[in-house]
Amino acid sequence: MNRSTIDIVVIIFAAMVALELVISVLGVLYIRIQHPEIDTSRAGETIAGITTTIVGALVGFIGGRATGRAEANGANKT
Repeated sequence: MNRSTIDIVVIIFAAMVALELVISVLGVLYIRIQHPEIDTSRAGETIAGITTTIVGALVGFIGGRATGRAEANGANKT
């Protein structure tokens, strides 16, 4: 396993966030089933916002790494 420290940190961070989101979604589903009168729309909006933010951050990180590697390999020389 030849991964850099940054890669390992990002993988662990993504796994933690994914686990927290799964637990949150399961909690909201449980509440919806057991107590349908409770409004869970705010929880759904929060989960969607977190998911969007994390996906955007990971895409930006991967794009930045790809650009950095391309520049290190001699691409994009002006």
